Amino acid sequence: MNRKKQNVTIVGAGSTRTPALIGSLINFKERFPLRKLTLFDISKDRMELQKDYIRLMMEKYYPEAELIFTDDEDQAYIDVDYVFVQMRVGNFEMRSLDEKIPLKYGLVGQETCGPGGFAYGMRSIAPMVHMVKKIREYSKDAWILNYTNPAAIVAVALDKVFPDDKRILNICDQPYSMLKSFSKILDVEQHDIEPGYFGLNHFGWFTKLYHRPTNEDLMPKLKEYLMKHEFKPYNAEQREASWLETYKNVNKMLSFFPEYLPNTYLQYYFFPDEIAKESNPSFTRADEAKEGREKKVLDICKKAKEQNSLEGLPFLVGEVHGNMMVEVAESIAYDLRKVFIVIVRNEGIITNLPEDAMVECAGELTKDGAVGYPIGKVDTFYEGLLVNQYAYEKLTVESLFESNYQKALQALTLNRTVINPVKAKMVLDDLMEANKEYWYLR
Repeated sequence: MNRKKQNVTIVGAGSTRTPALIGSLINFKERFPLRKLTLFDISKDRMELQKDYIRLMMEKYYPEAELIFTDDEDQAYIDVDYVFVQMRVGNFEMRSLDEKIPLKYGLVGQETCGPGGFAYGMRSIAPMVHMVKKIREYSKDAWILNYTNPAAIVAVALDKVFPDDKRILNICDQPYSMLKSFSKILDVEQHDIEPGYFGLNHFGWFTKLYHRPTNEDLMPKLKEYLMKHEFKPYNAEQREASWLETYKNVNKMLSFFPEYLPNTYLQYYFFPDEIAKESNPSFTRADEAKEGREKKVLDICKKAKEQNSLEGLPFLVGEVHGNMMVEVAESIAYDLRKVFIVIVRNEGIITNLPEDAMVECAGELTKDGAVGYPIGKVDTFYEGLLVNQYAYEKLTVESLFESNYQKALQALTLNRTVINPVKAKMVLDDLMEANKEYWYLR
C-alpha cells in the first residue's frame, strides 16, 4: 500500500485522549501514513505532562514522521492537510460546573445535553470560529475534522459562519461506539454493518443494521436480544458505573418506543427527572473521568517521563475515539467512500425538517467530504422531537452571536431537560455568572 503521506495537526493535544489517539495513528500508519504530526494546545503544561510518553511512542514506532509540540497556533496550522480537533474550552474545571450547577435546580447535569451542554456550547463557539479562520490563513485546503463537543451546537455555529467551507466536518464517535457494541452482541465484524440512522447529534435513532455479507437487516435480531438482555457497551468491564446505567436505559427507551433503537444520549431527554434525582451533585462524570481515565493516563505518562522508556507501560489505543478519527481521515484522503454516521446540512435529507438543520445520518466519506443518505419524511413523533431540539440549538447559537439573553432563555425553556421557564432563568443566570470569562448576554 503506497499512499501519499499527510501532515496532521491535533488541536487540544493536552487531552488525555491524545496518547491513545497516537496509538491509533501508529496502528494505521500503512493506511494513513504521516509525514508530520503537530500537537497543539494553548496549555503547554497539559501537553508537558504527556509529552514524554508520546515522544517515546513515536520514536519507537514512527521514527519516520516529524513530531512537533507547540502552543503557537501560527506554527500549528502551517502546511497541514488534516486538523483533528478535540478542544475542551475551560477544561475539567468548567465541565464540573456545567454538570453541578444544573443539579442545584433538579435539572440534568451533563456535559453535552441540557443546561450543561448549553454552557459548554457557548464556550466552544468563539474559539472554534477563531480556529477555522486561523487555519484558513495558512492552509486553505486543510480538512478540519471536529470532534469538539457539544458537536450539535458547534456544527450549527460553524455552518452559520462558514456556509461555503466544504472542508469542515463535525462528527461524533458515540454512534461508532454503539455499532461496536452491536457487532459484539451479534458476533459480526463492525465494518460489515451498514447502519441506517436519523436525527441530530446526541439525539437520533438507528433504523437498520444492514449486514453486507448476508444482505440481512440485523436490527430485528438485535432488538429481540435487547428485549431479553441488558444492553452493555463492548468494553463494559472498563466502563464507569454511570455509563453502564446509560446503556441499560436504551432497553428502557425501547420498551416505550420499540420502532427504532435510540442513541444513548436520548436518556437525558426522555428521563430527565429520574436522572437528575439519581445524580450525586458533588460527584459527577467530570469527577469520574478525572479519577478514572485522566488519572490512569497521566500516571502512565508520568512513569514514562521518570524512566525515559516505555518499559512495562501499556501501548494505549483509542478503540473508538482514536480509531474513528483516523478512519474518517483515511476515507476522505483516499476517496474510500466508507460509511459513517455523519453530521451534514439537512438540505432535504429529512424532508420535514428545516433545510438549515445540521442533521446526523448515515453517509459516505469521499474526497469531497460527507454525502448523507436521504431519509425522507419522519413520522410525527420524531418530527416533533427533532424540530423542538433544533429550535433549541438554533436559538443557543443566535443567543451567543447576538449576545441575546432572551433567546438563551427561550432556548433553555425549549430544551426537554428543562421546560420550566422559572428553572431555565435560574440556571441560565448561574451559568452566565460562572462563564463570564467566556460569554455574557445582555
